[in-house]
Amino acid sequence: MAKFKYVAIDLKGKSLSGEIEADDSKKAKKLIRANGVTPLKVTKIGGSEKKSKTVVSLSDAKKNGSSKRGSRKLGSKGEAIGLDFLKRLMELHGSGMPVADAVKLLNQRLSDPKLKEVARFLWKELAEGRTLSRAMRALPQYFSESSTFVIEAGEATGNVGPILKKIIVYLEEKRAIRSKVLTSMAYPCFVGFVAFAVVVFFIKVLLPQIKSMLDKMGGEMNFLAKLLIGSSDFVKTFGPFVLIGLIISLAITHRWSKTEKGGMSVDRAILKIPLFGQIIYLSQMFQLTSLLSTLIWSGIGLTENLRLCEKTITNRYLRDRFRSARALVNEGKSLPEALRKFKFLPLIQLDILEVGEKTGNLGNSMEDIGNSFRDQLTKKIKVMTTLVSGAALGFAFSLVALVAIAIVTSIFEVSKSIKIN
Repeated sequence: MAKFKYVAIDLKGKSLSGEIEADDSKKAKKLIRANGVTPLKVTKIGGSEKKSKTVVSLSDAKKNGSSKRGSRKLGSKGEAIGLDFLKRLMELHGSGMPVADAVKLLNQRLSDPKLKEVARFLWKELAEGRTLSRAMRALPQYFSESSTFVIEAGEATGNVGPILKKIIVYLEEKRAIRSKVLTSMAYPCFVGFVAFAVVVFFIKVLLPQIKSMLDKMGGEMNFLAKLLIGSSDFVKTFGPFVLIGLIISLAITHRWSKTEKGGMSVDRAILKIPLFGQIIYLSQMFQLTSLLSTLIWSGIGLTENLRLCEKTITNRYLRDRFRSARALVNEGKSLPEALRKFKFLPLIQLDILEVGEKTGNLGNSMEDIGNSFRDQLTKKIKVMTTLVSGAALGFAFSLVALVAIAIVTSIFEVSKSIKIN
């Protein structure tokens, strides 16, 4: 009998390794499965491994440097692919199949090239003894850092299935909100663009012709036409300098925001912008409380949950306040008390959190707070899109009306000059 070295994963998703004796690799895998674990890699000790041809994968591209740096950032399309893969994984794992077997099956059965590429990479990582969360962390273009942290918590407690379901629900809600914003903003942007094009066409084409006609007939431009021409000349003369100054100011502000003090000041100023700042705050709170509720249900301690969630807060001012509150929790303070000291959540949300902590239903309370933030965020986005749509329509109507009045009155001036002559 020969000795085999193996890497396996148990039903809770934890990685195991060891040695086993068997006649061949097939019997070795059978013995390993008999112990209630799934073999990922079985290697004969002292033997030579056969090298098989492999298709170029994400890891190969990364090692060869063929993947550009920008392509490794999480985008909307990449997030959609990652979400689709998680749904497929949840379907198999939810039916009772271990995570490793589910990834292996997806690698064999998926037909979509992108999904198959993801499954192939994850299976290769799992076969080398890595956990699912660690493997996903190597694919930031498909999986967000917060999702990998939550899955890591699920692996540590053996609750990968419920965690996957909550991540999928959260990502779907997040994408639905983003889609709603983009859809509602498309129409006012189109209207504003058309109005701007009409004004440019009038100033560049129609108005010079009308001016030429008036000059030939001895007429004069009206006030509105003169105002439009004067504004156009002003933009042509000083517009480039204003644009250059604006670009320089933005570049300086961006560079300053990279520093610790500047980043805190810029992010704090963003939160004070009317309506837009509230949307940023609600978005951050919705993400944070949703992840916190998911982690609390996973069974990990509160201090570890707070540590993982802190990394998902992108606004540096909010992250600093949350870090200060987390330090108090580590010192023995209650979560509501620590958050209240730094005014991190509204008072009513803190009251709900305090009740949940006293009754032992902190997970339910955090989930209710997350739903509340989601509802508030949806309302604020609706208000913002309504205001932007109204402003765009009003701006477009004003411009077109101004152009129309200028054209009509200029034509009247031409007709008057004709009558006089």
